[in-house]
Amino acid sequence: MDDRPLMDEDPSLGLAVPAPPSPAAARAEPALARLAAAAGPLRRVLAAIAARLLDTRAWEPLCYARLGDYARERAGRSARQLQDLARTHRALAGLPRLERALVANELPWSKVRLLARVAAPGDEAAWIARARALPIRRLEEQVAAHDPRGAAGGGDDPGGAVPLARVTVHCSPAVRARWLEAREMAERVAGQRLRAAEALEWVAAEVWSELAAPPSPAAPEEPAAGEPHDLVRADAEAAVAASAAGEAEALAGSPRAPAAALRAAVAALATGLGEADPFELDRRLRRAVQLEQTLDAAIAPLLRVVTSADYEWERAWQPLASYAAEQLGMSASKARALLRIERAGDVCPELRAAFRSGRLSWAKAQCLLPLLLLDLDGEWRPHWVAWAERVTVRRLEMDVERALLLRAGHHFAWQLCKFHPERTRDAIPAGEQQLCAPDLDLEASERLRWRLPRDVALLFGAVRETLRARLERERGRPVFDGEVFGVLLGRALAAWSLREPAAPRLDPVIERDGWRCAVPGCSSRRNLHDHHVRFRSAGGSHAPENRITLCAFHHQRCLHARRMRVRGRAPGHLVFELGVRPGAPPLARYRSGDVAVPPGEPGPGARTAWA
Repeated sequence: MDDRPLMDEDPSLGLAVPAPPSPAAARAEPALARLAAAAGPLRRVLAAIAARLLDTRAWEPLCYARLGDYARERAGRSARQLQDLARTHRALAGLPRLERALVANELPWSKVRLLARVAAPGDEAAWIARARALPIRRLEEQVAAHDPRGAAGGGDDPGGAVPLARVTVHCSPAVRARWLEAREMAERVAGQRLRAAEALEWVAAEVWSELAAPPSPAAPEEPAAGEPHDLVRADAEAAVAASAAGEAEALAGSPRAPAAALRAAVAALATGLGEADPFELDRRLRRAVQLEQTLDAAIAPLLRVVTSADYEWERAWQPLASYAAEQLGMSASKARALLRIERAGDVCPELRAAFRSGRLSWAKAQCLLPLLLLDLDGEWRPHWVAWAERVTVRRLEMDVERALLLRAGHHFAWQLCKFHPERTRDAIPAGEQQLCAPDLDLEASERLRWRLPRDVALLFGAVRETLRARLERERGRPVFDGEVFGVLLGRALAAWSLREPAAPRLDPVIERDGWRCAVPGCSSRRNLHDHHVRFRSAGGSHAPENRITLCAFHHQRCLHARRMRVRGRAPGHLVFELGVRPGAPPLARYRSGDVAVPPGEPGPGARTAWA
């Protein structure tokens, strides 16, 4: 991690995070409006930084092989979000009226990014007038009519315009463990990191290639009509009102609000941006993201107020989806995610504080939520928040997923890793290292849920129902979803494991390191090299403890270009220094296992990787 904090001065900039006032209070909407007004200039500068970063490919000198790895680990965002910001910045360069409308809060970001796709200097004023008059959904329709890409996602939403369907499988912890194994194997076969939907498509396609019967597509599961979203349900419990009151009124009633301090911080980010080197761009991006999280942390409790059942709107009631887009400039999915963080803050105040201060990125906070929202007693949640601050997103995702599985099916291992997240990988006693060991409670109820592209959902449904019919004929009884999914995963794993059985055994070091680059945060699974930590030319041995797996980028363009150092003993006692430069500390330092080295702590006494 960077030795410096994300911000050099007070990260709050005078923004008091309001606890929700009484739902009947009429101050929430003006306060939300003031916070939304502060977001426009900040988002404009964030877009400029993202564009400069993409234009110069600044992530490569910082030792990140791809934009996605850099965005996730350093900014807690996706590559698509940074690309969307950069695209909007380039469009605004030729649309001065639209830019002024954003900065002056005449139009929210949600509408500006839509107009940036279709507006031209000749019709800019007409599009702005149309955006002021139309609700967001009508505007999306009109933009899409002029440009099919116009309504596509990419700003706050992880998805795009591809039709999605929800697929749910109820299974045992043993089957869920097999799904984790299959997802890992699918990434090895694909040679790259896969999202859950992509991994499921690989699994379904592999099994379907073995089935001879023609498909009988099953309609994917759709949300029940009229079913309210969990995060938009009215939450008028006493805790909402009790956790409230004074700070929200102080923020809403303050005539100066935080505008002056925020404007100064935003102006500092924009000054001299064209001359910023990659390290300075990284610092500015992280600082802008932290400022945005500060605003989000102030917005979240007020959103909770206006979505409560007995809140009295100043005007007509507005659904969250339209209110968030029209008034706050954010998508409904981001608003729901903020509500999720706010509610998790009731049971884990450390999460709220870490998110607000920037110690915990958006990606890490969202990753922790399924675990922190479990209804379990004990002061175990702060341990997980502290652990999340120390590790990469890559490591945190694996630890949370494994902890949820252990909690469902391995009581003793869960009790250990609940208070010691660093023990998640070795929480199961020796001799039971297979997660599908008999000690698992196979009757525990597990639910796997995905939002898949409709064509992938249809493929999965076809494979599942074809396989179910075969199993029922063989067993002479009904076969439930969990059993079918377990068999489906087993067939995919068998096919991938038995492929080319006569092929020579691959490098044992690459196999030991999990068929992935060992550099913290790297998602590379192809073009892997077996590297000697201490060079052979400098007397290094060929022993396994002197060898690690590096992708071609980190091996040739980082380590041999002297932008990265590796020292120590493999596999568990290494220190990685990323973003090495003369006369300055490295950008980040990690131990083996993607754990950040605290600032000022010396590394191991082993010699460096440079001869």
